[in-house]
Amino acid sequence: MAMLRRQKATIVALALYWPTLFVLAHIPVPEVVRRAGMSDKSLHVLMYLILTFLLWSALKPQSKLDWRRLAPWLTLAIVLGYAACDEYLQRFVAGRSMDARDLVADAIGAAAALGVVSVFSFWPAALIITGATIYTLTVFTRANLTELLPVTTTVFHLGTYGFFTLLWIACLGRRFAVGRGDRRWLGASMIAPLGMLLVTKASALISGKAFEGWDVVAGVAGIFGTIAIYCFLARLRERAAKGPALSGAEA
Repeated sequence: MAMLRRQKATIVALALYWPTLFVLAHIPVPEVVRRAGMSDKSLHVLMYLILTFLLWSALKPQSKLDWRRLAPWLTLAIVLGYAACDEYLQRFVAGRSMDARDLVADAIGAAAALGVVSVFSFWPAALIITGATIYTLTVFTRANLTELLPVTTTVFHLGTYGFFTLLWIACLGRRFAVGRGDRRWLGASMIAPLGMLLVTKASALISGKAFEGWDVVAGVAGIFGTIAIYCFLARLRERAAKGPALSGAEA
């Protein structure tokens, strides 16, 4: 049942992401994107990394990728076929053009996603893809996004680090017990998200970007807020499970 819910969630994410990607690729490049100064090729790699991961996870949620089978090659063919059509259609959009280098970048992103899912199961693979998204959008934009999009950037840090934390908790699985003040679980749940935040911000500083304290605050809030909500819900589930047991014992 859990696997079925995960597949449904992935299908919903794909159904939202793919049309959004198509629309964004077939309108003139927004001014804020131009001012951000991020490499067009980096964006292509990232967008197709996400697309391919979602497509594979929707089609084959229970299968680890095996290059000896048809499924990964068919997935790659679908993504690259779409990428080729996408590039061709951009000829008719003002300010855009058909570029073979974009298609190469799309292929790199697609191949990277399939490479990740050939090594890792769903949750670690989703964690890696999310981490790559956060890192790329934070480090490889040359402009100060906090000045360009102050509210959006704050929401981005809050949401993405919260989502990264949730994926990390899923990766921990049952190795650490939640509840009863288990400090080991609390420590384990924080280490990867805080490490991701530290590495990303340090890389941004090394690349010459200014330190933005409010972004760090938003990231930390996303991490600790997600952990707090997860612990609260876990306690509620624990109490709900104990309720019927106690009622049965009293009877």
